[in-house]
Amino acid sequence: MHRLVRMALLLALSALAARAQDAGSIMVFGVVRNAAGVAVQGAEVWIDGTALRVVSTDSGEFRIDRVPSGRVKVMVRRLGFRPASKKLSVVAGDTKRVSFVLDGLADELEAVIVTASEGASGRLQEFWARRMVGIGVFITRDEIERRHPPRTADLFQQVMGVRVVSGGNGESTRLMAGRQSVSAARSNTSAASGACQLQYYVDGIFMTPNSFTVDEMSIDMIEAIEVFRGPSEVPVRFRQRETGCGLVVIWTREPPKRARPEPAHDG
Repeated sequence: MHRLVRMALLLALSALAARAQDAGSIMVFGVVRNAAGVAVQGAEVWIDGTALRVVSTDSGEFRIDRVPSGRVKVMVRRLGFRPASKKLSVVAGDTKRVSFVLDGLADELEAVIVTASEGASGRLQEFWARRMVGIGVFITRDEIERRHPPRTADLFQQVMGVRVVSGGNGESTRLMAGRQSVSAARSNTSAASGACQLQYYVDGIFMTPNSFTVDEMSIDMIEAIEVFRGPSEVPVRFRQRETGCGLVVIWTREPPKRARPEPAHDG
């Protein structure tokens, strides 16, 4: 009798462990855009019937981990748009990509006056122009403050197609491409083994390879970040350099303007 009880307990524990493993190994990711193809930031994405909820980034991207196996329904909603959903069948080990195009509720909303963001006509004009095109991943200061990561490298943990390799033995943290570039693979033995490191531009200036890492830039110093995950995403403006593995463009914050001292008046 005791033996049967033990066997039943073992079977139950095995089933629970299998379900936990299934949930832990399934990931659903994708992007949310509007009808014009522009990324929708701040959209709520969740798995129906669960507590799994995330918010899309400034580039419209999202990722949900530990999705339960079986038939699931992915839900999306954002103020000013019609909600959307898609059904998926997932099993252990699945990595599913699903994209959403949200229709606006223009007929049901009052007129909204849109003004350009500060810097759109100044130093960050390039950033905002490329963000409107929507090719790549874009992280604004608002998102940085919302996420408030302990270190700069953590901002890239949620970027699909980028691996954060923490430094050890005195080495700095590196950002590696999830796929290697053809040009790098032909000319670099480390790239041939899958080590394809992203290069950097800071305020429009190219950083010589291996001369700069994200460890050197604190969160408080950054205004915006652009991430291009391979040659198909890298803008033409940056292709004169060896950016086949991908590119990170960092824009630093401008120091606050100091008030001019009041002129001295003779008494």
